[in-house]
Amino acid sequence: MKKLVILATVLTAAAGISSSGPWQEVAVAEGKIDKTVEQEPKRKVHPMHGNHKHAFTDPAESAKKWNDPERDKWQRPEEIVAALALKPGATVADIGAGTGYMVAPLSKAVGKGGTVIAIDSSASMVEYLKKQSADLGPAVIVPRKVGPDDPELQAAGVDAVLTLDTWHHVKGREAYARKVYEGLKRGGRFVVVDYEVGAETGPPKEMRLAAGRIVEQLEAGGFRAAVVRESMSRHYMVVGHKD
Repeated sequence: MKKLVILATVLTAAAGISSSGPWQEVAVAEGKIDKTVEQEPKRKVHPMHGNHKHAFTDPAESAKKWNDPERDKWQRPEEIVAALALKPGATVADIGAGTGYMVAPLSKAVGKGGTVIAIDSSASMVEYLKKQSADLGPAVIVPRKVGPDDPELQAAGVDAVLTLDTWHHVKGREAYARKVYEGLKRGGRFVVVDYEVGAETGPPKEMRLAAGRIVEQLEAGGFRAAVVRESMSRHYMVVGHKD
């Protein structure tokens, strides 16, 4: 259960993410949850998720589902972008970018002078993103293949980092969080969005992580972290701040 305790001001698009309209400040409730209530499930090997590997061999086919505009109704990409507090010209990294579902809204948020580093450990996904880069502007899109245990961010090189539906795949999360922390500029944010433990759809339930556990992992990496209020029906959102 999420327990909201403080307010954090973030930026959100006045007209949604369908255009590069003006930005306005909105209040977003943020706070820690009761970590004693939710427990991290025991891990089991799963044919599609075991050992943190996906069998996604056809990105174009995956994109039909992952990039479906209907997804916006429950994924709320505008809320995810708002939590990152991006400014025009910023550099943002999307860890586990996949077929680029969040790359386009991130690109609109940072604008023509900004950069989106689209990170994935799958070579086929990265190649797909390279072919799609021209359509994901106006920002500079930098698809990048990395290993599973390091986002390979330049020290203090990015303004914000996002990972959507990916954190439950990461091994050594505390160490990984530290690497993200080191890659962020002072004042930057790391936004983790993942499936609720009790959601009806998503990865195998034994792989899912309680939101409170992610807060602990980000804090172990150096962040000041908290759960943020959102309206997603299947997910929660945790924001880590590099103060």
